[in-house]
This record gives sequence, structure tokens and C-alpha cells, in this order.
Amino acid sequence: MANMHGEFNQRRPKLYRNKGNKTFEDVSYQMGLNQPETTMGCNFGDLDNDGFPDFYLATGDPSFISIVPNKMYLNKAGGSFQDITFSGGFGHIQKGHAVGFGDLDLDGDQDIYVVMGGAYEGDYFQNVLFQNPGNDNNWIQVRLQGTKSNRSAIGARIIIKTAENQQICHTVGTGASFGGNSIWAEIGLGQSREIEEIRIDWPILNGDTTYLKDIQANQIITVVEGETSYHTLEL
Repeated sequence: MANMHGEFNQRRPKLYRNKGNKTFEDVSYQMGLNQPETTMGCNFGDLDNDGFPDFYLATGDPSFISIVPNKMYLNKAGGSFQDITFSGGFGHIQKGHAVGFGDLDLDGDQDIYVVMGGAYEGDYFQNVLFQNPGNDNNWIQVRLQGTKSNRSAIGARIIIKTAENQQICHTVGTGASFGGNSIWAEIGLGQSREIEEIRIDWPILNGDTTYLKDIQANQIITVVEGETSYHTLEL
């Protein structure tokens, strides 16, 4: 199917752009998402710390005759997605299920852990860890601790404004439904070395908003709900 010409309406990812008027527009083809997929698990993260979310598709079709590589798509500055499955070494042909992005070695970039193995006896396989080789972009990791909100601050919204007037948004959570990302906010900043402001909207009705000013990139900070400053986390 992938090598046939024409458009596919089945077994392909769909991306809907919010038009801001309570309607959405299917922009899958314009964004380069035009190939059929047999996806089981999926999650998103920021491989190159440019501030734009990438995503990994784990192709878990249970059939024994289905041998389809797991797929990785790189976000090109919000304008399109590029298939980097083979150039990035992600084309594992075992059945993929739960996917998790997280900085497992605490070096500032996100790694990927994937649960592998099929649905039937005899189709088992060990799980896979993809270690990120790194990049030249900057980053910030924010560990939130709720007091009135839930302790892990799941659902909190973080809005970062860099010194170059770039705005980056992040919602604290585990990402997609099949798999679990780090609940630390691991956020890429591109080439920005300084953060002008971090705004945190805590996930509770009529909750507080925390504003932090003038923060250096490439560090891990802890923010406690109700406090007006942050703590640097030394590891």
C-alpha cells in the first residue's frame, strides 16, 4: 500500500489543525502524513530539542504476516513532518506497543523506551531502548510539585517565552493513551539560551498562576505550587 500511487483514507494518521473558530481542518497530506500505518502504540516528544513535538508510531498489528517497521516522524518547525525511520535507526520490525519518551540518562535530551512483542504466543520480543545521541539545541526541565493541585501536577500548563520572543507550550502528563512519558516537563528551547518567562497554570479550579523570570537554559528546576521562586535540582 505504501508504494502505490494515490491517496489513502484508511490506516493512515490524521492531523487536524484547530482553525480557531470551533472547527478543525484535516491537514495530514499537507504535513507529509500520507502513508498507511498499522499503529498500536504512539507517543510524542522532542527528539532534537527544537521546541516542536515529534512522534513515534509502534506498529503492533497482531497478524504474523505483518512485518512493518515502527515509524518515527520529525517535526520540521511546525510546517511538516519528515519520516526519519531509517535515517534515525528507528525501523524496528518487531511488533510495537507502549511508547515512552523521557530523559532516562539525564543529559538533557529525550530517549525512547518501547514495549515490543506480538499478541500471540511465539511472537514475543524484548523491549527496546533508543538512546538519544544529543544535539546542539538548548533545553529546560521543570519538575512541578502540587500542594492544592495533585502532587505530580498532571494537567498543569507551562508556557515558556524565550529571550528571542519564541513561545513554547507544554502540558504536564504522560502523553498518548498507550504508553507513558516522563511527567517532568522536558522542554526543548532551540537555540535560545535564556528564558524570559515561565508561566505555570496549576491544574485546579480557580488555581494560582506562577510566573518565573530570567531563567538560564540547560538545567533542571523544581517549582512548588504556591511558591514564587524555583529550586535548582542537582543530580
